[in-house]
Amino acid sequence: MKLADIGGIIQGRVYGNSEFAVQNVLPPEEAAQSDLTFLFDSSGKTNAGVVVSQKEVMGKSGIVVKDTKEAMFLLLNVLAKAEKGLGVSARSVIEADAVISDSCTVEPFAVVRNKARIGTGTYIGAHCYIDEGVVVGDNCKIYPNSCIYRHSQIGDFVIVESNTVIGKEGFGYIKRDKYERIRHIGGVIIGDFVELGSGVTVDRGTIGNTVIGEGTKIDCQVHVAHNVRIGRNCIIMGQSGIAGSSKIGNNVIICGQVGISDHVEIEDNVIVYAKSAVFKPLRKGKRYSGIPAREHGAVLRAIARLYSEKHNG
Repeated sequence: MKLADIGGIIQGRVYGNSEFAVQNVLPPEEAAQSDLTFLFDSSGKTNAGVVVSQKEVMGKSGIVVKDTKEAMFLLLNVLAKAEKGLGVSARSVIEADAVISDSCTVEPFAVVRNKARIGTGTYIGAHCYIDEGVVVGDNCKIYPNSCIYRHSQIGDFVIVESNTVIGKEGFGYIKRDKYERIRHIGGVIIGDFVELGSGVTVDRGTIGNTVIGEGTKIDCQVHVAHNVRIGRNCIIMGQSGIAGSSKIGNNVIICGQVGISDHVEIEDNVIVYAKSAVFKPLRKGKRYSGIPAREHGAVLRAIARLYSEKHNG
């Protein structure tokens, strides 16, 4: 693709050789003379022949943009290839009462059970298991080896990456002579435009539903326990765990390896920093960190005192 064409896609100002033929798009440290890279710091070093950044880079051809991350988003959307073609593989198992749109893709060895409904344009990867009565909306992507149990409802434009499990029974027991499982009869409701990374587990409700709100993005290896309710447009990063019946508001950011105790409420627009442990409610619009989680400013002041020269002799 020529530099001038890329400039049109990302809506930037082209300088240097507009006829430059870009071979690959690569990170700055890997790019060669024939490649394009994105520099989030215009003073950064790279061997790329073409640079996208907020300023011109001396000795290079390139494109000046207002927002480098937005430019990357626009270009990668165009360059990304459609993963799969249409069609239901003869080697998949589609039970008689399943309803699958003609425009769906179902890959080999996927299983779609009776009364499941798969929406228009949805892709079901190899070795996926879609249980009885599951509803999957339009234009979803369920990648290989994922499992969706009964009583689960998936909205439109949802992405479920490989090896993710939705709707399994939660970790609930009663101790009698021995621990005995409390059976779960609830479900899972996942809103439109939600994305779940690889190895995510979303437990069904004990009674009632576990809910993930519209637009929320969940990273790999996150556990969402029974009856958790997560609001809209949240970001939950890798290896976090949310215990049963906790409630997460809208626009919440939960960083990596955060642990949230059961029955805790986190209000809207909260940020919880990495490796924090949340045992009590967190209030709207504030930032928290530490074990136990406290307001981030207080944690920073305590650390400053702890490591100050005054307190260390």
